[in-house]
Amino acid sequence: MKTIRIAMLLLILVSAPAVSFAQAFADGTNLIFVGFGLPPGTKLTAQTETVSPLYSVHTLHNYGTAILRYEHGMHKYFGIGLNLEYSASSDVYTDGTTSSQTYNTTINRSVIGGYLRMNGHYPATDKLDFYAGVGLGYLYTLDHTDATYPVTSQNNSTTTKTLNFDWQASVGARFMVKQGFGVFAEVGYATTACQVGFVLKF
Repeated sequence: MKTIRIAMLLLILVSAPAVSFAQAFADGTNLIFVGFGLPPGTKLTAQTETVSPLYSVHTLHNYGTAILRYEHGMHKYFGIGLNLEYSASSDVYTDGTTSSQTYNTTINRSVIGGYLRMNGHYPATDKLDFYAGVGLGYLYTLDHTDATYPVTSQNNSTTTKTLNFDWQASVGARFMVKQGFGVFAEVGYATTACQVGFVLKF
């Protein structure tokens, strides 16, 4: 009986370090991030900054950025993955002294971003992971413009599409509430300055 107790005690002592030193990120870890970002960065407001000085009144409606990301752990301290983002906004420009001579321009913008992202990780505990990363990819921008000119009673509608190379860099932290579920927060240079959401680990 005493031998069995000693064997059980040794088993606990041997297995305890493996449990206590389990990390929040490791080789082979798979993560799916689903999040939301605000406020809009200059990548989403470039058109606004160009047009707004021409009008007396400008209103920007930004609906935030939806984020979907996958990452695979290549090493305890390094991961690689894909990052997808979608943002929508509406700019309304108004100029004129009377209702009959008011010039209105509305630009509805949709922006889709796709990036190959690389992250460096510092897994502090089995639940907390700090990371920093960079992403290289493209931004596809679709602008639909409606302009009204009351003097000539003319309405003008145009659609422009652009595809530009883009990059992003951010730092963040991930906390695992449960073994396969956690939350994250990031700040940095991206389509939005701050991003928060939840993460699935498997």
